[in-house]
Amino acid sequence: MTQKREIAVALSFVFFGSAIIYSLLNINVVGGVNYIYTQNYVVPNLVTAVLFDWRAFDTLGECMILVTSVLVTGMVFGRGLFGFEFLKDTYEKEQVKTTDTEDEFTSLVKVLAMPFSIILMALGISIILGGHITPGGGFQGGSLIAASYILSIVAFGCKSPIKFKHHFLEKLESFGALLFMSLGFLGILASGYYLLNLTSFSGYPLFFGPLGLENTGIIPYLNIAVGLKVLAGLSTITFLLTGEKVVKDYIIGK
Repeated sequence: MTQKREIAVALSFVFFGSAIIYSLLNINVVGGVNYIYTQNYVVPNLVTAVLFDWRAFDTLGECMILVTSVLVTGMVFGRGLFGFEFLKDTYEKEQVKTTDTEDEFTSLVKVLAMPFSIILMALGISIILGGHITPGGGFQGGSLIAASYILSIVAFGCKSPIKFKHHFLEKLESFGALLFMSLGFLGILASGYYLLNLTSFSGYPLFFGPLGLENTGIIPYLNIAVGLKVLAGLSTITFLLTGEKVVKDYIIGK
């Protein structure tokens, strides 16, 4: 039976792979209405135009999905896990053994974890701030900064050099979401359309870009808002999950 299954899987790969290769070699791209949109976007790259200019409502909805995920995670694991001092005190107890990362990772991991975390954080910041020029932006940059925090947590546990307190994460997440929604009201004041990308307001440019680069309007600020939101949301979920592990290990140890 195992041999027949392997033959069936191999034939499936050959069939679908051949179909995909044939389609790629004989593809006929029809322009359709794409040229209409590509002639009217403000920012100098198409990816950011899609995310924040044509589909800003969809991006706002994705941010709200992340907010909901954080709320549900907090409800499931309990907001009491936000007590960082409690987790720190619990970590110091002798009963907690499985959260001690000194025996789980080699010194090489600990030596490299912090430099890589700093590199990821710097890369995330640059992607957020340059998202209106090159494909990238808030989601990618915020995820990278959160990944740097997660890498530090995995390597060092509660003794991680990178610490985001829960009050800071709460304020950061709220500020990012409110900033995104508030920027949409500029479009209402100017034209009646929510989240309309404006290059200027009352005659004043909203973003001072480098010489030779068109004014990208509110999109750089939307990138910053989304980056803060994603960074805080993913970090909060990680904080809750790692906190739950510490508490569980402490209870089992008792």
